[in-house]
Amino acid sequence: MARFEVDDGFGGLGPVVGRVLRWLPGWVLILFAGVWLLPMAAGFVASVRPWAFGRSTAWWVDLLNTSTWTLEPYRIALGSSANGSFGENMLNSFAIAIPATLVPLLIGSAAAYALVWIPFRGSGALFLGIVVLIAVPVFGLLIPILQAFVSGVHLTLPVIDKTATVVPVMGLVGSIPGVWIVLVGTQLPFAIFLLVYATAQVPRSLIDSARMDGATAFEMFRRVVIPLTTPTLAALGVLLFLWAWNDFVVALTILGANSNAYPATVRFSSLGGADGPVNMAMVFIHSSVALAVFLGLQRYFVRGLTTGTE
Repeated sequence: MARFEVDDGFGGLGPVVGRVLRWLPGWVLILFAGVWLLPMAAGFVASVRPWAFGRSTAWWVDLLNTSTWTLEPYRIALGSSANGSFGENMLNSFAIAIPATLVPLLIGSAAAYALVWIPFRGSGALFLGIVVLIAVPVFGLLIPILQAFVSGVHLTLPVIDKTATVVPVMGLVGSIPGVWIVLVGTQLPFAIFLLVYATAQVPRSLIDSARMDGATAFEMFRRVVIPLTTPTLAALGVLLFLWAWNDFVVALTILGANSNAYPATVRFSSLGGADGPVNMAMVFIHSSVALAVFLGLQRYFVRGLTTGTE
């Protein structure tokens, strides 16, 4: 029985993008990079100078005047007694983003391996259903999911006139697990979709050789597929982490009034203008984590995005 085949229709995308980038002058790329970095530079300068300076002069005035810079706003932002609970908000952000990144990677890679290398009837229809789920907006599902978390899901059987509980009340409203469970469920279709194309690039000869050597399905998945799809897993991990780290709507909807579980993004919505440098320090600390993750995995990110386009 033939394995599930993936039609790679983007084979010419990589060379085309490469030719376009080589055609562009270097100063254009530098200009684009400068425009992208401009808001970050403004936020950093606003976070390291006194609030009085920010009320009297523009941020670029003190861009090179480091004598006015101070790290006091960062000390205040990280001090739990002074900022209320920003440190706890950051920990809550990690508690949401880490599971929302690792769980889709684990389930998505296993599902992609099954779709590509374990033939079964209906695999094509299942993959098509996963692709359709990508188009479903998460914002249209939040209220039904919240109602399911609050009261569960019950189904009334028409013949016997009995009510069966499909999903019980699990107490996920106002909890951090409730947030990352929603994020995992909404991001999993895209993760499977991307990993299916990466898994399909694994040479059949390696799988056949491992099978002839007596390797089990799990051993082939762990020793052959995972090492060869590591760049794509890393690239997908960066995207999943950034989506979960910067999430605001899902966290606010599921957590509700439980301010003790708020991530940093929800905390930002309640910041006032009483202390601008401290507020900007909080925002920059939060953004620096996402930037560090991206820069740390940039090599794998680029390799993962170009998988199958060479």
